[in-house]
Amino acid sequence: MGNMCMVMFGYEMIHITAYQPAKSRNEYCEQFPSTGKTIMVFDLENPRFRDLPIEIRIIRDPLVPVSADADLAPLTEAHIPARAYKTGTFNFEHDFKTNGHYLGLVTLTKENGEKETQQFKFMVGETLWTYVPQILGFVLICLMVAAYWKHSRPRAKIAEPRSGAL
Repeated sequence: MGNMCMVMFGYEMIHITAYQPAKSRNEYCEQFPSTGKTIMVFDLENPRFRDLPIEIRIIRDPLVPVSADADLAPLTEAHIPARAYKTGTFNFEHDFKTNGHYLGLVTLTKENGEKETQQFKFMVGETLWTYVPQILGFVLICLMVAAYWKHSRPRAKIAEPRSGAL
């Protein structure tokens, strides 16, 4: 379960998979390789969830915690209104225009009318953070080469001044 994309409602999960059919046949989870048309698929693992209204909202990540009463309209990229999905699976397509960090908000309305929202984070396209592991690896290799070079070459011996009579 470590590599699965999901949101958890207690011990129950909704499994999420994303595809970019114009680019490849791969499934994506937390990082989509580029902008463009993306299909997001939601599988309701618990049959009880099929009778409960589920709302999906994709927002640009404000990089600060999102409160329950925050106005999400300015950040919203896509919004799927609440409804029940009797088949247990549903999808939608969205055309991501810009690279960046996004949040998916999944809101489940329980039988008693209480709403519970869970979020999942993902990144679209390449951003600076995509290159951080490569940059750190390059710096580490350079440091190792420099240390090897410094300690492997012979050191010149310093001649001591002669003491003696003239």
